[in-house]
Formats: sequence, structure tokens, C-alpha cells
Amino acid sequence: MTNYIELENEEIMYHVYNLNWLLPKDIQEDSFEILYQINPDKTHLLIPKYGKSCWLNGVLLIKKIGYPNNKMALPKLANLLQDRNWPGALESIEIFREIGKEVSAPYIKVEIENALQCNDADWLEHLFFACNSLCIERDDFKNKLNYDQIVDLVKEL
Repeated sequence: MTNYIELENEEIMYHVYNLNWLLPKDIQEDSFEILYQINPDKTHLLIPKYGKSCWLNGVLLIKKIGYPNNKMALPKLANLLQDRNWPGALESIEIFREIGKEVSAPYIKVEIENALQCNDADWLEHLFFACNSLCIERDDFKNKLNYDQIVDLVKEL
């Protein structure tokens, strides 16, 4: 895909909120098709902070866009791993699996550092699940202490 449609951020957000799974299917599909054509530099807008009911369709759209065109959305996908029960979280892991550990691991590691700073054991447990799912191991960490802290916290749960 090389021909992108240029949309203002506000128009993108309008269509993102039309990905809401509670809206009629035709509205969701129309917005999905429009958003599929946006410039890759704006894919980070496809998962809004507020709009949990839009997340799954946003993730599915990011998956369809594919790597490397979805690269700007990868931090948002990693952020969904705060809770693997959130809409789109497991699908995010699948996207990371498809693009490979070498590309995925840095995004997961950033989330791990954030979760460690917050001392959020639940978040860390979900990230540990993601690491296991993506075969990210202790040796993949520059700061091995971060990985050790996750393992210790998960053992306590």
C-alpha cells in the first residue's frame, strides 16, 4: 500500500470512534476501510486512550496494515499489555509474535520499566505472560535485574 489518504487527526479520531463494537457493523466496516488507508505516520492514533470499545477493532486494523507500516502504533500495542483481559491485548501479542522478537522486545521492555516504576505486580504479571508468549527471556534483557524482578514478583502472586 503506497497511496495513502491524508486525513486530519480529528477526522481520524472520528473514524476511530466509529470502530466501536457497539455500533452497527456497516459503520465499523466503513471506518475500518477508510482508516486502513491513512498515512503510516498516524497509525498511533488507531488506539485511543479513552475508547476501550474501539481497541479490538483498532488492533485488528493495525494487524491488517502490517509491519513496518504499523510501526508508529507499536508502543500503543505494548501499552495494551497492562492487562491481557483488555480488548485487543492478546491480539497485540500475536502481532508482536508475527513481527519477531527482535522488533517487539524493545517495546515490551519499555512497558516493563514503566510497570517496575509503578511497582504494579498485576501489570508485571501480564507483561511476564507476554514475554513467555514471545519467547523473550532473561538473556534478551540488557538489564537482567528487570527480568529477575518480574520473575520474583510473579512468584509472589
